[in-house]
Amino acid sequence: MRFGSSLRRLAALAAAILACATALPAQSHAQSFDLSRDRKPLVSLDGQWRFHPGDSPQTPTPIPNNQQTSAAFLWAEPGFDDSAWPLLASDHPWSAQGYPNMSGYGWYRFTVEIPAGEGPTSLMLAPIVTSFQVFVDGKLVGQSGQMPTTVPNTRFSPQVFPLTSSASNADRSVQVAIRVWHSPIWAGYVGGGPFQGGNEAGDQASVGIDASHEQLARNVRFVDYYCYSIAAALVGLAILCLFFFRPAEREYLWFALILLSQAADSALNVAKEVYAFPPVPIFDLFDGSLAALNIFAAFCFFAKVLNARAGKMGRVFLVLVVLSPIPNLLYWPGWTSAGAGAIVQLLMLLPAAFWIFVLLGKRALAGNLDARLLLIPTLLDLGFYVADNTAIVLGQLGWTSVPRILDVPVSIPPFTMHPGVLLHLVFLLAMLVFLILRFTRARRREVRLAGELEAARQIQQVLLPDQQDQCPGFKVESIYQPAERVGGDFFQQIGDGHGGLLIVVGDVSGKGLPAAMLVSVLVGGLRAEAAHGTDPATILRSLNDRMIGRAHGGFTTCLAAHITAGGLLTVANAGHLPPYLNGEELPVPGSLPLGIIANPDYECITVQLKSGDQLTFVSDGVVEAKAKLLPRPGELFGFELTRALSVFPVQRIADAASGFGQNDDITVVTVEYSGRSSS
Repeated sequence: MRFGSSLRRLAALAAAILACATALPAQSHAQSFDLSRDRKPLVSLDGQWRFHPGDSPQTPTPIPNNQQTSAAFLWAEPGFDDSAWPLLASDHPWSAQGYPNMSGYGWYRFTVEIPAGEGPTSLMLAPIVTSFQVFVDGKLVGQSGQMPTTVPNTRFSPQVFPLTSSASNADRSVQVAIRVWHSPIWAGYVGGGPFQGGNEAGDQASVGIDASHEQLARNVRFVDYYCYSIAAALVGLAILCLFFFRPAEREYLWFALILLSQAADSALNVAKEVYAFPPVPIFDLFDGSLAALNIFAAFCFFAKVLNARAGKMGRVFLVLVVLSPIPNLLYWPGWTSAGAGAIVQLLMLLPAAFWIFVLLGKRALAGNLDARLLLIPTLLDLGFYVADNTAIVLGQLGWTSVPRILDVPVSIPPFTMHPGVLLHLVFLLAMLVFLILRFTRARRREVRLAGELEAARQIQQVLLPDQQDQCPGFKVESIYQPAERVGGDFFQQIGDGHGGLLIVVGDVSGKGLPAAMLVSVLVGGLRAEAAHGTDPATILRSLNDRMIGRAHGGFTTCLAAHITAGGLLTVANAGHLPPYLNGEELPVPGSLPLGIIANPDYECITVQLKSGDQLTFVSDGVVEAKAKLLPRPGELFGFELTRALSVFPVQRIADAASGFGQNDDITVVTVEYSGRSSS
């Protein structure tokens, strides 16, 4: 019995728990949301506003403290009867609603009904691209821009003004009046007053949130300009650094200026559209200057990379480009309209732009691969600039029916992109591909040239004297330090077969491969002539004949010296530095360098050497070594120092000159005569 009773109690307890568990959801209720009651009070003000052109009469209003009077605007007063005023839409300027080209003052009025108990409220006005003041029940609550001013206001962001500061136990009607000033320089192409919707009034916090959302949406709209300005600036600076490393290749400079001008212009547009800075006239001047820099750099870039001569007309076009920003100054003092100044600037830029188009077209038709790569991107980028600015100019001249279709952002989810920025990116991509291809070609040429220079260096080393050219009775030492991998100095020592020695030292003007090739011609001719005789004057005349017509505007200096086994020295000179004998310069008559005139006269001198005498031959790379460091940068090594060092070994002389500051090939040859008898 006890077991059954316990079982019944447990069953009853379980049933009670189950009943409670099933009853809980039925006893709890989800929160109910009331759309008509539980929401922030906001009202759109887009609709019909009362409007009146001109300015309001002013009425004196006493100031209680000192009983003086101040001026108040009649049209701002809440009790003013505005029923006779016409109604204008609040999302379009007055110029599109029956008041074309109207400048000066205009007034708007409307009423906001505020229910009882409503806390602080605010008024948000969509962008008004003019200066204006806001009055609430006759009191000035805020202002944008100066009233009046010749510098138009360019604030494109919504602005918030206080409407009521506290709650009221009764319904209220608040009268809002907006006094607008529209600058005459804008009246022809920008309408006065509101130009788009988005006006609202209501809860102060909610209006502030909506205003921040509107500002954020505007910032996002111009994020493409912002991003492109950063990207173009970074790439432009990188290309500019490349120009500093390769200053002879000016196309890098022009390309860098194209990108940097576009970057600066994009940043300028962001500053104007988001921060309303700088003032319109300053913006127009900067914008026009950056456009001129872009066209100028593009003109020079394409002329350089496509090997085109600008000619007189091209120079005229560039002058017009440089002067093109000036018309943007003329409307400041009212000498012309903004539209007229803009169309003059555009007309000054068009010749240079069309010159670029024509050049690219001609080169592309001729089969130039670079022109074919850049033709379409350049036409799109520069062509968009011309077309868009033409639409702007037409609008400034009063043709407001011309749509700015090219300024409508392109949807690229999740963002939008302005067509101008998109075409800038296409142009940038094409230019980078072009520069990569150009750099690749240049690198291939450099590798090929390096191979040719190495081959020339090896040939030049073969042409230098070696141990087989040593002659008993003479101790000859030489050193050759080219300024580049190959140079234009040459030196030969050739035995005459009778115990004597022929020394020839020379210098071909210039450096590098062309000079090295002329050296090989001279050395070959010298050895061929030396097989028939060693007379210095005859040697020089033969070399001169070989150089006629091969100098190509340059020259070759040369000195030939023959020393017999008995020590008789004969020297002839063709414009080279005279040799030094025991530290003193030999008075060798000079003559013109090789290859300048036919049949020159080379005068010889003779000197008898004694045993132990030392002759020193140097090239002008020693004398003309130039100091590069303080305290005397630019100072030459000079003749006196060369003469003083001429008694030392060749290595010391060469080290002194190169350490001073080598600018040219350095060659030093010393010949010490040991006094052998003639055979």
